[in-house]
Amino acid sequence: MKRLIIGLILVMWLAVSISCAQPGPPGAAADDLVTPPGGFTYRANVHQQGQRDWPPIQETEVTLKSLSGTIGIKYRDYIETKAGETRNNIIYLDGQNSPELLYPLQVNYRAVGLPDGIIVGRDRQMYGGIGGQDKKSSKVVLQMHVASHVKPGEYPFAIRLEYEGKDFGSLPCTIKVIE
Repeated sequence: MKRLIIGLILVMWLAVSISCAQPGPPGAAADDLVTPPGGFTYRANVHQQGQRDWPPIQETEVTLKSLSGTIGIKYRDYIETKAGETRNNIIYLDGQNSPELLYPLQVNYRAVGLPDGIIVGRDRQMYGGIGGQDKKSSKVVLQMHVASHVKPGEYPFAIRLEYEGKDFGSLPCTIKVIE
């Protein structure tokens, strides 16, 4: 009887330990990129059998005016990270209502107002839709690297969108560096 009680206690402790563990493999982050059917997305947006689900990535939807219509955009406007880490920001751009936006993969994304020690660069891109069928929309990944010397705090900046010399506006963004 004593062994049965000890065995039950060990099983319960193991179950509690597993349920409190971080989802995903060791060293993984919710905004790591994975490639399910339909193209890359955040790890947190994909359910993996046998793994606990991540809390969802919070995204913001905005509409920017173009010369002859509108451009719908979904992206992360607030990102928390530690110094020394790199985070991903997928920018979903929908140019269906903007006739002059013929090649959305040629949109230039330029970070302005970045503090020293934070670098934003374009990593990868693809046309939107399953299998890249939708040529009027795109997904672009901006990688945001925070140097190890950056002090904790909030750092606002903007991501400017330009296409064929035309400025479509900017997306406000904040990186919060945590301890």
